[in-house]
Amino acid sequence: MLRLAIARIHRYYLPPVLSNKTADITCTSQIRKGNFLRSSNFGNHQSYLTIYFIKLIFSKKGRLLGEIDLNLFFATWFLPIFSDLRKLQAIVLLIIGLLLTIVIALAHGAVPLSAIQVWQALLHQGNPTHQTIIWDLRLPRILAALVVGAALGMSGALLQGMLRNGLADPFVLGISAGAGLVAIAFLTLGILQAWIPLAAWVGAVITAALVYLLGYTGSGISTERLILGGVAFSSLFGAVQATLLLMAEDGRVQAALNWLIGSLNGRGWTELNAVAPYIAIALLIGCSFGRLINVLNLGDELAVGLGISTGRSRLLIGAIATLLTASAVSMTGLIGFVGLVVPHGVRLLAGTDYRWVLPLSAIAGAWVLTFADLLARLGTVELPVGAVTALLGSPLFIWLLYRRSHPSP
Repeated sequence: MLRLAIARIHRYYLPPVLSNKTADITCTSQIRKGNFLRSSNFGNHQSYLTIYFIKLIFSKKGRLLGEIDLNLFFATWFLPIFSDLRKLQAIVLLIIGLLLTIVIALAHGAVPLSAIQVWQALLHQGNPTHQTIIWDLRLPRILAALVVGAALGMSGALLQGMLRNGLADPFVLGISAGAGLVAIAFLTLGILQAWIPLAAWVGAVITAALVYLLGYTGSGISTERLILGGVAFSSLFGAVQATLLLMAEDGRVQAALNWLIGSLNGRGWTELNAVAPYIAIALLIGCSFGRLINVLNLGDELAVGLGISTGRSRLLIGAIATLLTASAVSMTGLIGFVGLVVPHGVRLLAGTDYRWVLPLSAIAGAWVLTFADLLARLGTVELPVGAVTALLGSPLFIWLLYRRSHPSP
C-alpha cells in the first residue's frame, strides 16, 4: 500500500531581509529535519515559512516497509522556479505599464494627437506644430518625470533599507527640507532666480551632511540619531519656510507654493541636461548596493562579523540617496510619497531581496510619477504633480500599512 503523508507543523517569521545564501541555508537545515518549506512574502519586510512534513510511505497490513522523503525534490526544483517567476512577473508588469503610460502621455494633453501623428512627429515628419508639441513640450516633460521618479523611487528604497525603517524617505532625513528652505528663500526674496535649482541642490547636500554629523557617534553612525536629526532639521526648516511665506509679497507666494508642492510644468531640455547625467550615474551606483543592504538588514552584529563596516556603508548609501534626492528636487521641487510608497509596492510584488528592490523601485518610481503627471494634465486646469502623488499615495500607503499589520494567513 502506498500513501502520501502531509502534516502541517507550524508557522514562524523570518528576519526582515534574507540573502539567497541565508535562505538556502535555512531551507537546507529544515530539509535535514524532514520539513518542507513553503515561503511567501507580502512586501511588509517579513517573510513567513509554513513547514510541511511530506513523505511517501510504503506499508503492508499496517507494517511500515519504507518511506521516501519528497522535501528535497520540492525545495530543489519548485521553490526557485516560483521565486524567479514572481520577480519576472514584477518586471514585466512594471515595464509594460511604464511603456503604455509613456505612449498615452505623448498622445494626450491640451492638443490630443493620434498614434500616427505622434509617430510622425517623433520622426520629425508631418505637421510642424505637432513636432513642436512633442519635441519641445511633451517629450522633455515625460523624460523629466521618468528621471525624477526613478531618482525618488531608488532614494526611498536606499533609505528604507539602510535605516531598516519602512517609513523612511527623503523627507525623514531633512534632505527635501534643506532644498526647500533655500528655494523658498530665493523665491520670496526675489534674488538669483536663475540659480534656484543649483542652490536647492546645495541646500539638500549641506542639510544631509549636518544630519550625518549629528548622527555620528564614536562607534559609527546611529540610525536612531539620524532619524531624530532629520526630523529636527525638517521641523526647523519648515518653520523658517512658513515665516518667509508670511512675510513675502503676494505675487511671490504663488511661485513659492508651486515649488513646495512640486511641478513638472515648463521643464525642458535645459533642466534635463543639467540634472539627468548625475541621476543616471547615481542610479547605476545605487543598484550595486543591493547585496550590501541585504547584509545590513540581517543586523549590525552579523554584518560586522562578515567584515562589513556599517558606518562607512551607511555613509556611502546615504550619500547616493542624497545625490538622487537633491538632483530630483532641484528640477521639480518637493514631490512627496513617491520615495515612501514605491519601495513598499515593489517589495509586495518582488520580495525583499534588495538586489531586485533597488532597480525595480527606480522603474516603479518612473512609472508612478509619469502616470501622476499624465493625470495632472488631463483636466481643464493643470494640477501640480506633487498634489496628484499625494492624492494617489495617501490611500495606497494606508492600504499598505493595513496589509503590514494584517498579513494574509
